[in-house]
Parts: sequence; structure tokens; C-alpha cells
Amino acid sequence: MHIENLSTLFHTDEGVVPAVRNVNLKMERGKTLALVGESGCGKSVTALSVLRLINTPPGEYASGKVVFEDEDLLKVPEQKMEAIRGNEISMIFQEPMTSLNPIFTIGNQVADPIVLHQGKTSEEARALALDALKQVGLPSPAQRIDQYPHELSGGMKQRVMIAMAVACKPKLLIADEPTTALDATVQAQILELLDSLQKKTDMAILLITHNLGIVAQYADRVAVMYAGKVIEEAPVEILFETPSHPYTRGLLNSLPQDDPGKKLEAIPGSVPHPGYIPEGCAFHPRCSKVMPHCKTLLPPQFPIPESKDHKAACWLYGEPEEGTP
Repeated sequence: MHIENLSTLFHTDEGVVPAVRNVNLKMERGKTLALVGESGCGKSVTALSVLRLINTPPGEYASGKVVFEDEDLLKVPEQKMEAIRGNEISMIFQEPMTSLNPIFTIGNQVADPIVLHQGKTSEEARALALDALKQVGLPSPAQRIDQYPHELSGGMKQRVMIAMAVACKPKLLIADEPTTALDATVQAQILELLDSLQKKTDMAILLITHNLGIVAQYADRVAVMYAGKVIEEAPVEILFETPSHPYTRGLLNSLPQDDPGKKLEAIPGSVPHPGYIPEGCAFHPRCSKVMPHCKTLLPPQFPIPESKDHKAACWLYGEPEEGTP
């Protein structure tokens, strides 16, 4: 599956807000692509656009394609999208505390997509739901299957969310901040679980996070977003060893270091409001290496010299074409 030049915008009282700007991504079977960046950079909107879950209006898919099984998901009929969502492409949403329906048992909620997409009877779906709850390591699944969300801890709810997402064995799993609000021990368990499920089913995973420690441990490839655009993309080892975009370097330099006496470096300034993105490279007001044309010209993705399969949208690695205004 791949995303081509996807742009998603919102019509607001303040004007048009471009949340996602010409994003290109590729998800491969058995691999994890991490999409990272600060809050508000467009990660979740990108994920929701893949499943066409943006309300239109106020949202609009302004351009681009989301290609899955040789079809553009932005153009298929809604009935077909309903058959794909939760079946071939599933999503673990943020905040497990609020993502489950409080008036249904967790067994019913896990069984629903199995009945809907696989045509199973309620008895067959319950048995498969129980298997899914066992698969995700929920304690005492035979007892928990008839409980309600308020009877479970945060970590248990997240396991239920994963069980719902993987019950139909999707080809692509979108995990949007899957460890938010969980303690460190539970975070590690959830990520190990996703890694184990991927090895068993060969599904592709789009992992959305702002935690670079998670990325380093679990991702195969990383795409860094800033102000709605992917500004750098590389295999995980290469990105951490040779970050090339000034923003990516700033993110990595702001992480705690082994030397306790070393001060953390901060990126100056703040993320621009999505409705007021600067002209040219959106990062130029905060960049220590800014050049005159950074303020007016939007950089394309340039290959990084001597670095395999590594691209960055930065004028440090290319020159404007002759005659460009």
C-alpha cells in the first residue's frame, strides 16, 4: 500500500487549514513504518485519511491517492470502504480509555467486526473473539469477555483495542499512539505484542508516535513530519546515525543523553499554526542553517549523498532550478 501526494485540508471560520500537504508514504508487508513528529503536525490526520474517516465537510481530500490492492481508496464507493475498514485495514485509535463503548461488553465489541466482515454467527464470532483476547494476552479472557470497559485497567483496554483491530487479520494495521497514557512497563508489553502479532501474520504496521525511543526499537523505516509535510525519510538505523534535516537533528538532540551533566538542546521557536504556515520551508523561522531561498521556495525531497534510501526536504542537499522565481 502507498500514499501518493496526499493533501487533506479543513474549511474553518478562519479560512482553509492544510493539515496534510503532499505526503508520500509506502507501507510494506511484514514491516513497520513509523510516522513521527510533534503534536499537530498531521500524523493522525494522515492515518484517518487512509481510512477515509475525515468528515467532509469540513474536511476535504484536496489531492493525491491512497492506493491499496491497486485501487484508490479516496475514490471507491463508501460501501466498499466499509468492507475494508476493520477487515483489511484496521486502526488502533488513541486513548483506549474513551475508544471503547461503555454500554457493550468487550466480547461484543471484539466480535462485531468478525460478524460484519467474515459472516460468522454470533456463537462463532464469540469463540473467535475469545481467541483474539487470548492472543493479545488479556488476563483471564474467559472471564473478561463478559465484562464492560469500566471494569478493566488502561493496559487491559488497550489489549482489547488491539484484539478488535487484529481479529480479522488485516493486511495493514494503523497504530495511532498505541501506548499513550500507559506506564512504561505496559508500554513495553503492548509494543512487544504488536511486534509478535506482526511476525505471525506478516501485516504491515503504520506506527504513529512522537516517542523516538519506541521508533528506534520497533520500526524498520521512519518518516518525520513537520507542519503537514514529510521532511525526512530513511531506514531507522540510518536516520538515527545520520539525521540530515535540521528539524530531525533538533528532535534527536533534544532527547536525554547518557551524560547526566549535558544540557538538553531545545529547538528555538514553536510549531506554526496549521492555518498560518510560513512561505517556503515551514521550518525556516526556527532553523539555524536558513538560507535566503528557504524563506520563499518549498524544497522537494532530495536524496542524501552517500546514504542509501534516505531523503530530506531541505535546500542543504539541492539547489533551486534555474529560472525558479
